[in-house]
Amino acid sequence: MNKLFLFICVITFLLISENGMAESRNIDWMADYQTKLRKRINLDELSFEAEIKTNEWVKLGKVSIQPTELRELLAKYIYADQFQKSNQITRFVLQGTGLIYEFDEKEKHLTRIDKTTHSGHNFSSHRFYRNNILYSIGGEGFWSYNRRITYFDEKASKEWEILRPKNEGPEVISDGYQGYSKKADAFFSGGSLKKNFLENEEIITLSDLFKFDFKSKSWVNMGKINFPKSNNAFRTIFWNGTHFVQLERDRVYFLNPLANTIHVYSDNTSYFEEAGNHYISNDTVLYYNPQNKGNLRFIAVDNLLKKSKYVGEFYRDSTTTFPNYIYVVIFSILVVLAIFLFRKKRKKSFKLDEVETKLLTHLLQAKEHSISTLDLNELLDCSTKSQENQRRIRYVILNQLNQKLENQLSIKNAIERTPSEEDKRIFNYHLKPGIEGKIQSLVKL
Repeated sequence: MNKLFLFICVITFLLISENGMAESRNIDWMADYQTKLRKRINLDELSFEAEIKTNEWVKLGKVSIQPTELRELLAKYIYADQFQKSNQITRFVLQGTGLIYEFDEKEKHLTRIDKTTHSGHNFSSHRFYRNNILYSIGGEGFWSYNRRITYFDEKASKEWEILRPKNEGPEVISDGYQGYSKKADAFFSGGSLKKNFLENEEIITLSDLFKFDFKSKSWVNMGKINFPKSNNAFRTIFWNGTHFVQLERDRVYFLNPLANTIHVYSDNTSYFEEAGNHYISNDTVLYYNPQNKGNLRFIAVDNLLKKSKYVGEFYRDSTTTFPNYIYVVIFSILVVLAIFLFRKKRKKSFKLDEVETKLLTHLLQAKEHSISTLDLNELLDCSTKSQENQRRIRYVILNQLNQKLENQLSIKNAIERTPSEEDKRIFNYHLKPGIEGKIQSLVKL
């Protein structure tokens, strides 16, 4: 009898603990840009809630919705782009789908307004309003890239229709620099990551910046992007309508595609952390990370630009032309100079960052100098991210570190990846045999 009672107590405790730790699924939006207070719909409790101060919420009432619309919403909701239609109506477009919902605050009623049937091919697409029409450009899904420009036909079909451009644009329109400029009436796209979806997966960053001109319905290649120096494996880039705002730990870059400029603001007392959820108010970016309890942070772009340093052009203008012989002369001089400087400063310039040092140290101390994918995710602080982001972070950091080691030690692929003997779907990472002493001298153990 005592064992049965103890068993029931343990099960009850586990259920209570699990419910207590589980995070609710919420659709949130900025209710008041003056007070910086938000509102949200708690999908698990179907309650309409308001923020009275940072991260303190009160319930305003129950939300009504048709059962079939609720089931589809719960099945497909990951993240939603929000648009304020009026003081009373907020519109939500579910990422990775064509589903559109509207919430009436006065009636506390949530309803679906589209008739989309097929979806799943447009995760990380970019939605915006132009002339009161909702557009969606690009995205990815089902191991392929979507390069289409679509718009929501609100008056007739209630479905997404295609806008047919006169020519082809970028190969991938997903992450990187993506945004619509009302001033230029153009959509900018560049710097996306492209995967080959092969067994030996490779990820490259596309370097061309494109502009889609809505008036001419044409894509224009603006030139090659001069990427800001980045120490982050996962880029956080926002678009405020004029500037791309790129967060880089102790600094933030402001990239203006119209003026073709890059400015950087650096402050040793500030840390610009990674974040996914954000709002735009005029020039200001308000952003937060759900894992950080949703605390809001602010980047007042116009104000910080006054304290920023100009560091160069955003892209190299593809329309600039010179005689061919000038290119040959310049290229030859640069090659000779680069070889000279590379040989002279190769060893002096070598430096491992904190993450790279920690990884190499762990590999040296691990049994047979080998670690699992799970251990590597923990070391790279990405175990809580999605599998796709974990794979991307592992690839970027290992590729960067292997390149450094190859330049310094002339050893190709110093860190190797091999399938686990227990489960061929899982990979282990280990140092190439025989190089332990050289690695040890680099990390100075």
